Amino acid sequence: MASKRSRLLFEVLHSYGLSETEVDIAGELKKEKVWLLQNKKTGERCVLKRLNEDKTPFPILLHSKLYETGFHVPKMIRTKTKQLYVQRKNHYYYLMEYVPSSGGKPSFQQRIEWLARFHKDSLFDDWIDPHPPSFPEPTDILKAHREKTADLQKQAEAVNNGTALSHIMKQMAQLAAKSYALLEKSDLAGFCREAAKRKAICHGDYNSNNLLLAENNNVMMIDFDRAYYGLPLDDFRFLLISLTRNPKNNVVKRLRSLFEIYFSICPLYASYQSVYLADAMFPHVFYSEIIGQETRKRATGSQPPLDLLIRLAEQERKKFAFLSDLSKSEGSRT
Repeated sequence: MASKRSRLLFEVLHSYGLSETEVDIAGELKKEKVWLLQNKKTGERCVLKRLNEDKTPFPILLHSKLYETGFHVPKMIRTKTKQLYVQRKNHYYYLMEYVPSSGGKPSFQQRIEWLARFHKDSLFDDWIDPHPPSFPEPTDILKAHREKTADLQKQAEAVNNGTALSHIMKQMAQLAAKSYALLEKSDLAGFCREAAKRKAICHGDYNSNNLLLAENNNVMMIDFDRAYYGLPLDDFRFLLISLTRNPKNNVVKRLRSLFEIYFSICPLYASYQSVYLADAMFPHVFYSEIIGQETRKRATGSQPPLDLLIRLAEQERKKFAFLSDLSKSEGSRT
């Protein structure tokens, strides 16, 4: 006997002209959110996704818009009545083609390239959401940055003076303060106005799992569930952290590629590169680790591993030095 969940799924699929005799639910790719379907006769596969109603259908409409413009996303399949999604029990369901993976992972250069392409190609004349959002104000950005800087300073003051950890923490707090000072001097207000004027969209979850290398070596971007109107700087920072999180990676090589590739493909915000540079100088990876370890310390009583913090601090110092030089060279050209 079919489960209540599978009955609901086939009710949704009926809207696409698909019946239980034609397709199998071959697997659940993400618990109660993503299902792999397979045509019983042809073997062809497609993917059914569920989106919470409280998110509105914005991610689905964005996906469709991107596909229409030729951006590399999976093809969406419309219902019998040409709709993009089916609404059932406080959720949106939508169907798309299944993209077979080559088994490999996109390079870090490809990840940079496709984020830049997304920011360049996801600018539309009309708002996708019927209710235009409020874009962040410069004061909001500075406040968040200032609070993180204060967190690091507080953490540094809590460590006993003269220890190796104390020295590292003070250095990281100083880098954070310098980053904040540069962000204050940058044209953050102009950048916020420009992003709002262009109706800029952020992916919201741009990680290595959401850029697929297909069997034909085409790159496909997926999973827009967390997409929103906002500052492209958010995605850029998220990617920067991802590319530099591992102390074994060559931070200078990756940062050079990040800034060169991103702004060569998406020059729309090149005049606000000082904003990106100032934000990037903040010791984001070290901050995430120290805050996370503080939480774990309160929960378990264990001390943070000093050797990891030493490696991350060294990575942050290299990053800051490179970006400082890049900032000076950019300043001399303007």
